[in-house]
Amino acid sequence: MSPAREDFLAPDPTPGEEQLLAWLAAARTGGGTPWLRPEQAEALARFALTQGEGVRLMEAAALTMHEPPRDISWEILGADAPGENWDDHRDPHKAFILFQSKLRLAAHEGARLQYKLWLGRP
Repeated sequence: MSPAREDFLAPDPTPGEEQLLAWLAAARTGGGTPWLRPEQAEALARFALTQGEGVRLMEAAALTMHEPPRDISWEILGADAPGENWDDHRDPHKAFILFQSKLRLAAHEGARLQYKLWLGRP
């Protein structure tokens, strides 16, 4: 298939293990992962749990200029409310629940976002 034709194809919704391992390695660095679609970010967060890791930080950015104004409530910055903060609970499973709630909040508010994650062990 020609490269031009591939530009029109939808990306594979399920990243393979090789891709997940690459994102996991990036998520352990200061730069974090590349920008990921919500389903990619969730796949990575689930994969990280199997490795004993949780989401430490998460940035969110709008895909287009037609999105609602930037809202940090869609992110995990380490300065969240008590009980919703990685430093408060240090539990990868609780961090995953918080991560999922942030994705649901953005979807409920109609925001089409991309995500950058940082992962780590407790």
